[in-house]
Amino acid sequence: MWDISIEKKRQIIRLTTIFGIILTIVGSIYIARSSYFRPGGGFSDLLIRLGIWAPIIFITVQISQIIYPIIPFGLTNVVGDLVFGHGWGFIYNCIGMLIGSSINFYLGRRFGEGFVKAFISDEQYDKYIGKMNDGPGFTRLLKIGFVLPIFPDDIFCMIAGMSNMMFNKFFMLVALYRPLSLFVFTFLSSNVIKFFADLLIN
Repeated sequence: MWDISIEKKRQIIRLTTIFGIILTIVGSIYIARSSYFRPGGGFSDLLIRLGIWAPIIFITVQISQIIYPIIPFGLTNVVGDLVFGHGWGFIYNCIGMLIGSSINFYLGRRFGEGFVKAFISDEQYDKYIGKMNDGPGFTRLLKIGFVLPIFPDDIFCMIAGMSNMMFNKFFMLVALYRPLSLFVFTFLSSNVIKFFADLLIN
């Protein structure tokens, strides 16, 4: 895939993102209406039978979502919260996020500009790359990006890999700042989904 033009890569990513959005909407409606996914339903029994494999499979999905979010809007984080509860869901989400962010850092360092540009426009790339080796300025940008969900924090991980930042400093920033926004977004979103699911079911 990475031997083709950047514009072709962007087209592929846009198409898969559209597919992911459609799949997410259809899947959310089905899950909200299906008794299989209600507490004590068939899905709960499946998780019990899977045992330790249930969180391992979920964490693997989370890692893939950090690298490239086929299912958009961080909804797999919400799934983890709904399925495993606020406590374990948050822990599993964090494990997937930390591993996925580290892989993104490596991908940026290994493949550089041609890889990162597939995910963002030239204008965005130029804006962020201009701050890349700006010492404290780049560190502040990462902190803000990791805390506020409006920033492309997964892309920031790749750009950090292209910078002169050491991995241990990058990992410390991720571990300190990303869990905060992850917890707040996931907690609020899961409760909103529960509220509307109850309305649909009742």
